[in-house]
Amino acid sequence: MPAPKLVQTEFLIPIRRDSEMSDGGEHPAAAWEWLRERLWDEFGGATKAPGLYEGFYRDPDTGGQVDDESRKYMVALPKSRLKALRHLLEDACLFFQQKCIYLNVAGQVEFVELHKAARHESKKRHSS
Repeated sequence: MPAPKLVQTEFLIPIRRDSEMSDGGEHPAAAWEWLRERLWDEFGGATKAPGLYEGFYRDPDTGGQVDDESRKYMVALPKSRLKALRHLLEDACLFFQQKCIYLNVAGQVEFVELHKAARHESKKRHSS
């Protein structure tokens, strides 16, 4: 039986927590290890690009400009596993305290978002 065709996916995880949802601090090493373990368990591996990626974007809630630096990860997987990657990135939004995560699937960009209810709860915990 031939191996399934794979699609290349890439996603960016900012190195700092979102300052609107959290304290804007850097993620501890344990957070990156959590991601590594999840990628291993779900997909059997990933590639982390060297260095950091600098970017900026308009915050969807405040309209202000946000500058960030991110780590880039690449995962090759069958199309049938894309939903699993999106679920992992939804979890990563909460774990890394991000409103959304940039995901590129074979050249098609989308933003995987933390569900509004979870974002509101996270913001409530941070402000308490």
